[in-house]
Amino acid sequence: MKKVFLDSFVKKDDFNAEYNDGTRSQSMKSTISISELEKDSFFLNALRKPDFQRETNDWDGEKIIEFIDSLVSNELIPSIILWKNENNLIFLIDGAHRISAVCAWINDDYGDGEISRKYYDGYIPDEQLKIASEVREKINEIVGPYADYKNKSVSKRGIEFEKKLNNLGSVGISIQWVFGDSRKAEESFIKINQKSTPIGDRELEIIKNRDKSYAACTRLILRAAKGHDYISNITDESEKSEITKLAKEVHTLMFGNKSVNYTELNELPIAGMISSNHTLDVIAQTVIICNGNNKTLLNSEINFSNLKKILLNCKKSLSFICSKEQYSLGLHPYIYFYNDIGGHKIGNYYGILQFICDIKNKPTELDKFIKNRERFEKIIMKYNFIFQQLQRKWRQSKRAYKELSYFYKDLLDEIDKNDNDNSVINEISKKYNFLDFQIIDNDKNNKNANFSQGKKKQIKIQTVASSLLKCPICNGYLTPVSSSIDHIIRKADGGDDSLNNGQLTHLYCNTTYKEKNIAAAKELQKC
Repeated sequence: MKKVFLDSFVKKDDFNAEYNDGTRSQSMKSTISISELEKDSFFLNALRKPDFQRETNDWDGEKIIEFIDSLVSNELIPSIILWKNENNLIFLIDGAHRISAVCAWINDDYGDGEISRKYYDGYIPDEQLKIASEVREKINEIVGPYADYKNKSVSKRGIEFEKKLNNLGSVGISIQWVFGDSRKAEESFIKINQKSTPIGDRELEIIKNRDKSYAACTRLILRAAKGHDYISNITDESEKSEITKLAKEVHTLMFGNKSVNYTELNELPIAGMISSNHTLDVIAQTVIICNGNNKTLLNSEINFSNLKKILLNCKKSLSFICSKEQYSLGLHPYIYFYNDIGGHKIGNYYGILQFICDIKNKPTELDKFIKNRERFEKIIMKYNFIFQQLQRKWRQSKRAYKELSYFYKDLLDEIDKNDNDNSVINEISKKYNFLDFQIIDNDKNNKNANFSQGKKKQIKIQTVASSLLKCPICNGYLTPVSSSIDHIIRKADGGDDSLNNGQLTHLYCNTTYKEKNIAAAKELQKC
């Protein structure tokens, strides 16, 4: 099952006060009862997660069901670890997923209920709704809904249910306390979480650099600026509104709107699924690439000016890839960012993003791309397997993106110089001599034989691609998500508004490339 969105139950806060000793340890409670996790309870109202805490979205449905079943069956479960500041706010050092899973069950909210909707300001993607519905159905079947326990529905549920119901009177979640100041609490958080569900390198980097602009932008983009307020230090409401709007626009450019249909090839998001395990890493790397790895800007203090610059740079670069902007190239997501079975290719996404960042302000390079786009796309589809070889050369996709962008540029330059695709591959092979362009068994035609794996992949890719639209100006693949209605014969040249004079094109092809070519042709006629 996919990861469940459980981030809404425990509010985030910063360590804004110190608690320096353990002199009050005698008054600290040792367990939490189930009822203390019902919404509006005194305990839940005082409970907090550190503002640098990861989003509580790391458990899938199976893990939630297993944990809740263990809880109501009175099996041994690990203690949670808490720290209390002088304002009497109680911070979760370890156990956010355990507490949130119980909250989800008690409040019948698996990312789609009243608490979640309020937290995310009503912005619940369809993918999240579907995941929540699947988990609810499964947990109601295996454990039973909390409402049945509350209502003591023994006759409805049977003997096993009665045993679990009786357990709830004595069940409690054990607590361990951390004593010391906020620095000690933070050290404990990182140390403990590295041992349980390890914090990824990128996530740890975001935690340690949470007071820097790129980290704030990454977390804002993650949930379309919904949920926790990561920019509470910006007090001007108009400035905050502008940053929020930009973050949501960048989120939409990367992951589509909240009702993305992942089975529709033309709607595939360029940055993959929002529920992916790699989402935070993908967003952070996108922020870095779109801002030219400008460490001065990325590591700047969190204020309106710095956040706006970073988000605008992201919006502009991503808009070039696929958007409604007049300058958009409208790269088809399936062709550039997905494999033949629908998996997102993160390395290709990074490489193309860097490639676009390199050429977006160079009209000559953009025109070269449009001129050769059909052959460029044909080659990257036919030899899609070589990109994995390129990434292996540099070990990780987030390390290889510059090399991938250089490869795309070299490939484009070679296509522009050479009319024969086989010759293009021969020349590229000389420069990238570690790449193997051979399509295994693809050239063997044996009677009464099964298709080889190489041929199967080629047939699948070609069949799927044949159903996609093409731009009549550049003959590259076209998605209606990023397209323009064009007059075949321009209005300026006497073209009318008849259906026969209309065509669907890429935005850039219509607004820029076509116009420049017509202007150039007219200049030639004058000569």
